[in-house]
Amino acid sequence: MPEDINEKQVTAAWQGLLSAGCALKTESGRRLQVVYPGKTTDGAGSDFRDAVIRIDRHTFKGNIEVHVNSSDWRNHGHHLNPAYNGVILHVALRHDCPGDITAQNGTVIQTVAIDRYLHNETGALLSGRVLCAGTGAYATDWLSAIIDAAGAARFYEKAARFQQELQDAEAGQCLYRGLMTALGYSHNQEPFRELADRVPLTALESLVRAEHEAGKKLLRLDALLIGTAGLLPSQRPECTYSPFEDYGYVNELEGAWEEMRRNDIMSFDSWKLFRVRPPNFPARRMAGICVLIDRYQRMGLLPGMLEPVKDAPTEKGAAFLAEGLKAADDGYWAGRYDFGKGYPGLSKWLIGQSRADDMAVNVLLPFVYAWSKEHGQADLATKAFALYCQYPAVETNTVERHMRAQFALKNGQVNSAQRQQGLLHLYKKWCTQGRCQECGVIGG
Repeated sequence: MPEDINEKQVTAAWQGLLSAGCALKTESGRRLQVVYPGKTTDGAGSDFRDAVIRIDRHTFKGNIEVHVNSSDWRNHGHHLNPAYNGVILHVALRHDCPGDITAQNGTVIQTVAIDRYLHNETGALLSGRVLCAGTGAYATDWLSAIIDAAGAARFYEKAARFQQELQDAEAGQCLYRGLMTALGYSHNQEPFRELADRVPLTALESLVRAEHEAGKKLLRLDALLIGTAGLLPSQRPECTYSPFEDYGYVNELEGAWEEMRRNDIMSFDSWKLFRVRPPNFPARRMAGICVLIDRYQRMGLLPGMLEPVKDAPTEKGAAFLAEGLKAADDGYWAGRYDFGKGYPGLSKWLIGQSRADDMAVNVLLPFVYAWSKEHGQADLATKAFALYCQYPAVETNTVERHMRAQFALKNGQVNSAQRQQGLLHLYKKWCTQGRCQECGVIGG
């Protein structure tokens, strides 16, 4: 056994053992079955997320952490870090740590040491990779059909949620809330959704119609949203912008907010700003939705969003839809991602092509389908689904890349947004729930 092995090699060996179907036991002698190994992570935190394991007859869902030595758990301070409370299994090459491995919350975490399973096969296993058990068993067209069906199921699920919301809220508010949630990306969806309820669409549209000075409309919209979010410089624990810059916009923003005298303000701590990509910073995205509110002020956001779907050609309609969702700023926010913080290469687009595509696929089209069903417009519902099926592939994410590897998909096979959504659906509904035998890929 080589002495200079690193965690990356241990991870590969672990995946190789799983691919080989090796029978495993924890260091406490309990039978271990890895139902779903989880997806690898690129950032901080556990090495695998959303895994499903069975220890004896008990099923656990959570994360898996990998080390060279089991003592590294404490050496790396994981026993004191609440970010590792979701770990359900500790994998180590060697077990050199007496006593239990415990999380910060006191939970005992089972450890499996894999050195005893490797023996002389280490070299071969270090290049191993876990694939779905159904991979390679069926024709490419058959697998594509399964993924397409999963993509359709995800669309209908989203539409069903919108139909439920339409029973309790005005249609424009439902759409606006959905768009706001999408602007939160993965880090800030919940606070964006909360903000949409604190500052409803009717408040924004009333404000923009009441302001007669054209140059003040966007400013007042920005002030209302960013101020209620608690993200103005004056609302932050520390002032983050330099007084030496030309901040006429900021001063006007603070003045407009002061005139509004609202008390329903979110806490600055509601927002996650750590490890957020510059284009996704909340205040910048809020300025983007304000551009859309201002753009559709005459007809309203709801009619303004319905029109592109009605007018778009069924084939190649994606550009038509995305154009109506994109938002740019040639003023303060061009080149800035937060107050006083610039970023090289940051464009004027507050809502650019990739985010507009995401909003069209995940919000606009399923919403229009649901709204059409509620209003007896079957043709429009059919068109919304057809546009979804024809929508080209959008920007990839880590789950999609993981699922491509799981299924050993060929380049170009995931060539539509529907198939991308299908992979997400399979991952969330089957893989991460340990329901592999019920999945269409294996059980079909």
